[in-house]
Amino acid sequence: MSGRSLSVLLAALALFAASLVPQAAAQPGPVADPLPTPAPSGIGVRLQEIARLPQSSTTPAAGDSRLKQYNRVNYLGEIPDGSGRFFVPDMNGKLYTLSRDGSGQRTYLDVRTTIGGNFHNHQGLGSGFGFVAFHPQFATNGKFYTAHTEAKDALKKPTDLPSPSNAVVHGVITEWTASNPKAATFAGTRRELLRIGFVMYLHGFQEIGFGPDGLLYLAVGDGGVGYRSDVPQDLKVPQGKILRIDPAGTNSGNRKYGIPPSNPFVGRPNTLAEIYASGTRDPYRFSWDSGGTHKMFLGHIGEKVVESVYEVKPGANLGWGQREGHLTYRRNDAKCQLYPLPADDAKFGYTYPVAGFDHNRPNGGCGDSGNALIGGFVYRGTAIPALQGKYVYGEGVKGLLFYADEKDMRAGAPIAKTLELAVYDSAGRRTTMRTLAGKNRVDLRFGTDAAGELYVLAKANGKIWKVTGTVQTQEACDSGSDVVSGVNGKGDWRPITPSRWRFPGNEVVLSRAGAVRPGPRRPNEYAVVTKGPSFGNVTIDAQVRLDTPVSQKDRDVVIVFGHQSDTKFYYVHLSSDNKIYPHNGIFLVDNADRLRIDDQWNGSTGAPPAIKDMNWHRIRVTHCADTGSIAVFVDGQSQPLMTATNSVLKGGRIGFGSFDNIGRISDLRITGKAQVQALAATDVSPGIASSVVHHYDFEHPVAGDAKKEDDIGRADSRTPITLINGGAAMRVADGAFPASKTSMQLKQVQPARAGNDDWKAGVYNSGGVASMKAFNKVRGVSIMTWVKVTGEAPARNSNSSGTGDFYGAIGFAGLLSGNSDGHAARALLETENHNGAMRLIALARRVDGSDKQYWVSNADWKTLIPPNKWVFLTGTFDFDTGAIGLYVDGKPVEGSYAVKGDPWKIVGPPEPDLSSATNPRGIKIGGSHPQNNREVNACNCRMDGLMFLDRAVTADEVRGQYEWVTKGPS
Repeated sequence: MSGRSLSVLLAALALFAASLVPQAAAQPGPVADPLPTPAPSGIGVRLQEIARLPQSSTTPAAGDSRLKQYNRVNYLGEIPDGSGRFFVPDMNGKLYTLSRDGSGQRTYLDVRTTIGGNFHNHQGLGSGFGFVAFHPQFATNGKFYTAHTEAKDALKKPTDLPSPSNAVVHGVITEWTASNPKAATFAGTRRELLRIGFVMYLHGFQEIGFGPDGLLYLAVGDGGVGYRSDVPQDLKVPQGKILRIDPAGTNSGNRKYGIPPSNPFVGRPNTLAEIYASGTRDPYRFSWDSGGTHKMFLGHIGEKVVESVYEVKPGANLGWGQREGHLTYRRNDAKCQLYPLPADDAKFGYTYPVAGFDHNRPNGGCGDSGNALIGGFVYRGTAIPALQGKYVYGEGVKGLLFYADEKDMRAGAPIAKTLELAVYDSAGRRTTMRTLAGKNRVDLRFGTDAAGELYVLAKANGKIWKVTGTVQTQEACDSGSDVVSGVNGKGDWRPITPSRWRFPGNEVVLSRAGAVRPGPRRPNEYAVVTKGPSFGNVTIDAQVRLDTPVSQKDRDVVIVFGHQSDTKFYYVHLSSDNKIYPHNGIFLVDNADRLRIDDQWNGSTGAPPAIKDMNWHRIRVTHCADTGSIAVFVDGQSQPLMTATNSVLKGGRIGFGSFDNIGRISDLRITGKAQVQALAATDVSPGIASSVVHHYDFEHPVAGDAKKEDDIGRADSRTPITLINGGAAMRVADGAFPASKTSMQLKQVQPARAGNDDWKAGVYNSGGVASMKAFNKVRGVSIMTWVKVTGEAPARNSNSSGTGDFYGAIGFAGLLSGNSDGHAARALLETENHNGAMRLIALARRVDGSDKQYWVSNADWKTLIPPNKWVFLTGTFDFDTGAIGLYVDGKPVEGSYAVKGDPWKIVGPPEPDLSSATNPRGIKIGGSHPQNNREVNACNCRMDGLMFLDRAVTADEVRGQYEWVTKGPS
């Protein structure tokens, strides 16, 4: 991170509002939004996979789907013996060791097998082999400690500290002593230190660990009862507490461990001397800052609303049972909401969080919110300077990564601002933990090595990743220096409905609300800037104002960007509401219903409202088309209000509008990289231009090689084709439409002679054509071309000695499959003998080597493509829905599917259905085998304006393209 970026970030943190200091209040109403949604940090962490631990399961099989993960690895640490060995506990029973690079995995100890039939791990998220802590002097004393759960006959055993008589599970702390600390697998002795009973299968021993003082800390949950009882506040019982013991001592009640004399409650009557802190519900992960402060931070999972991080000091009471986070918890509240603190709160002496986030349920809700705070570590390593001094923690279910600055995390101070870390894979590509874990429930956990470097684990797939570096998410692209400004005139804009707009000179006004239009849901009314070029990477700065009174709910204006057509663009919805899906977010319109893509939407709420009044607001939108990164800033804030990552659209034009409100824009300035228009504007309608991957007009010979035709489609997909056998002579002065001068002649040269001299065109590579990767894992394909039949059709079979033998098909144009020998196609236009008659056909196969589907015309092919007449032929193939479209001169061709059933195998998951994950082996035009090793299905015809598109275009778009080149862009 640059010095400038870091200083901006630190300044933003310093300005965080002090309003989050817990305040005593007399207001009785619930607190609608206890904590702000973590804002994007502008930093992403790069993760390098180092290992995958073995698959495991509960015994017996669990009924709770949350326990059915690949395994239940929940921590990574380094054995404190200088060996460099990592250790990883799996809650299903085994303790693994491995090398720093993930190699050398072995089972060090099988806790489940050693404990035997009483070992319990199939009920309760915290059940099983919960944790392990190696003694700081393990290298010499061989000691380590584990926490696990037992049931069945174990419930007959006496507990060592007060426990409920109706306990269903026991939590057990065990000391293990290795005979040889250097051994690869454990051999030695064990002794039980402590046994506690719990009335539910929840919130038992959650972590154990040695502190800087050399004492063993035990995080004990409330047993799942704190929401309805005073157990966490009862100092006579261990449940709902942090305990501290000395494993080498003997002055405890059972004489198996010692009670440190420095414990805060030693000597107090009717109080367990083992207690270090109280008032916990589900204390999930603690750690100490190794940077000199030695502060203890505890991640704490809340009941319904607030997830908290605490600085835990001796004798602290975190308040659970009476407090959740920094607010008042009321038992039996109908909506499970939290309330302000009472006016006399100070007398209770509760400790309140130093960081955290809420569940974003402002209207209440008592169901499982699907959130769980997972405590982490203050980073004090050396490899990642951008994280230095930051407490990195997360949300476990969805796998979100956060941080707060340690210097702001002080008990009694305002709650430190939490920022979200983006996730990148080892190649530097933006991703998510859900994607890396391969499952929606990630079950994220953290680890650290002796050097203080960070690791991330996921139960979903049992993998471990090392955090190897950071990425600057908002600065990682070339911003460009092309500028468009002063766009206030009528001639600078193209509105959807011009009569609804005014251009008074210093601003642009949407004065009448738009109406819903046919097609995908998108803003009802907007105008696009026509002055200047379209942009790839772009920064949009403007002042916007909402002219509709905000007393009416759900008011909005929108900023459009990446606009390529009326059904293909991005937009930012700036709204006074953030509680329903279409409001206050970043959206993609891609020839389908608008899709919400911002990171802030969690299923019920999004980022805080962007516009809540009728004042002018300063807006900045940045779109890095190179990386897909999008950010929205409001009123000069240094941190974005909304972010997204989406690479569907690589740029376009900018616009302004609204759904059904009115508003205005001024001071618009567009800065970025102007897009180079690779397509011939007179040949391609704007509605499909962005989808054209390959385009051949046969008027662009490759420089220095007239035998090849250049691709004037996408610059990053340039795939020249060879004019096979005929070379430059195949270009003829016969344009198919007014703007065309030249077409390509295809023909059978010697019908009666076997050989490879037919004029055809294409490209072929047996390893796949890399520049055609746009058709790898694609949802749909379209082929458009002009065709004129100029000779015998079908052609004579030059592979046969019979003079009356004709090919059974005429090949026009197709994309080869990823395993094609030069004939099999992923998508193809041709005529073919079908049930004894030649028919016009659109054919495709979704999966390499699998079955193909045909759309077969009802009419004879010569009726649709008369000899010596130019015809505009189109085939569209939607691999997700199974639909094939066939068109002549912009009109659908009546016909039917030739194959019954599901030849493309699109029924059932996964969704969406895509083509094979292979690059096509090429393009064939005027027959088959563009490698020119065989003649098949020759076409005596001419071709012009040939295009291959990476989606199935609509019937309207087919007609639009036909009219664009025949009637002009009027």
